[in-house]
Amino acid sequence: MGSHPFILNACPTLLEQHCSLLNNLGIALRGLSSHLIAAALFDAALWIGEELGLGGFRQAGAMTAMDYFYFSLINVTTLGLADIFPTEHLRVLAGVEALTGFALISCSAQLFWTMMHKGEEA
Repeated sequence: MGSHPFILNACPTLLEQHCSLLNNLGIALRGLSSHLIAAALFDAALWIGEELGLGGFRQAGAMTAMDYFYFSLINVTTLGLADIFPTEHLRVLAGVEALTGFALISCSAQLFWTMMHKGEEA
């Protein structure tokens, strides 16, 4: 996801500044917003895929906008609760979403580790 590096691009500059609680909170909120944007983009892709007939979802009842977003959040965090699951070709997109989520979480974890390490040095 191109948004993740773009959003986190300013974080090294913020890390070089004085390590304050407000500064660290700003970095954490940037990371959180990046993950939410990624989930929203996959949410839209899954909805479009279903509308194009590439697959569907198995659950009780029709999918709402919140169901798509919920599935994306669960999938991008690699939690995978399986109360809603995709069928047919949307399974591939869900797999790509989980792999992307794992990469995003790894990048964010590295950034937060760096942030905490710099905080210890101060």
